[in-house]
Amino acid sequence: MARYLFLALLLLLTSASSGQIMVSGRLVDEQQRAVPYASVSTADGTTGTASNEVGEFSLKLSALPQPLTVLSIGYERVVITATQAGALPAPVVLKASTVQLPEVTVRANAAEELVQRCYAKLLRHQGDVQYGRGFYRQKTQEDGRYRELFDAFYDLKITPRNMPSWVLGEARYALTPGVMTMNNFSVYTRLMPLFVSNDPAIKTGIPFGPNAVERFWFVWRQTQRSPGRELAVIEYAPRAATDKLAAQGTLYIDVRTAALFRSEKEMPSESLFHGSGAVQVAVSSLRIVTDYAAQNDSLTRVAATQAVTKLRLLVKGVMHESITSSYFFVYEYGPPTSGQKYPDTEASVVDLAAIKKRRYHPEFWRNNAVVKDSPVEEQVIKDFEGKKVFGKLN
Repeated sequence: MARYLFLALLLLLTSASSGQIMVSGRLVDEQQRAVPYASVSTADGTTGTASNEVGEFSLKLSALPQPLTVLSIGYERVVITATQAGALPAPVVLKASTVQLPEVTVRANAAEELVQRCYAKLLRHQGDVQYGRGFYRQKTQEDGRYRELFDAFYDLKITPRNMPSWVLGEARYALTPGVMTMNNFSVYTRLMPLFVSNDPAIKTGIPFGPNAVERFWFVWRQTQRSPGRELAVIEYAPRAATDKLAAQGTLYIDVRTAALFRSEKEMPSESLFHGSGAVQVAVSSLRIVTDYAAQNDSLTRVAATQAVTKLRLLVKGVMHESITSSYFFVYEYGPPTSGQKYPDTEASVVDLAAIKKRRYHPEFWRNNAVVKDSPVEEQVIKDFEGKKVFGKLN
């Protein structure tokens, strides 16, 4: 059982003779801790990937040697040169960025202006389409024990606004009975829009919209400086305390190019989770963090998303605590997969039902390179060990 719960994320190697050279590595900070969800790309940004949950990455290149740029929020930009196929000889060390408070000369409305510049750039590129391949993992912990695990690979169509096409490939799950199951939790990754159209009639609850300045406060809290990049850290919150539909959070925006590199938001969960029958929602919260990778024209594209919801559920007079977390990252950008049609994915798609329809291939997971376990995954293995619930429930 334990071997099936390892996460296999590195791609199957493709020979250099076919024009594809696989290079892999690991990103760490100065204390040798893994740096997850960092962007790793070629100098022109046309080929890129993101590091996984334990800081490992794998990238297909067309030629060697090749300079690679590594970017992550809170760290200085690093440029390395890949000279041969396979693993880099040593981990790539990222140094912390210099953090400074805004200068007194910064105008009071500078944060609003930068957010509006970022929004205008997103609108100009809203018709752009990218393609990639991504991995999604979802876990639910109920009363301190894991009872739900989804792993899935996807072919993706990506726009600056969201991911309209989310085509399921290989997938697996483990599930034991509990109070509730998050059957379509991936909707917060694939369909939660980054921005809305410039129609002023739309009253958006997110900070990138035509009426954002009227609805939100924007405060420039600090600036993160590193060679070649200066990020404004801008906090936002609804102007009206009674605005129950507006999110609050933090934006990381390049001061010079107005490109977005991270969005952190606390969603108004009261409007997202509702009890029914014998199950009542007592307390709820939803936090979503999305990182973006550099691209042409100083625009950015989604690299990784983390979502966590915490619920307190009252069931027949007994209180239960449930935590569902997911992480997703694009491990490869590139041309569309041959033969893939990329239909639009409806919001009503139920993840578990879709995975159950797929044939489970144990050899797929065994034959992929294995990514190291993290401590939380050891707990997942312990909670599911011996229960015969992995793969398909017959």
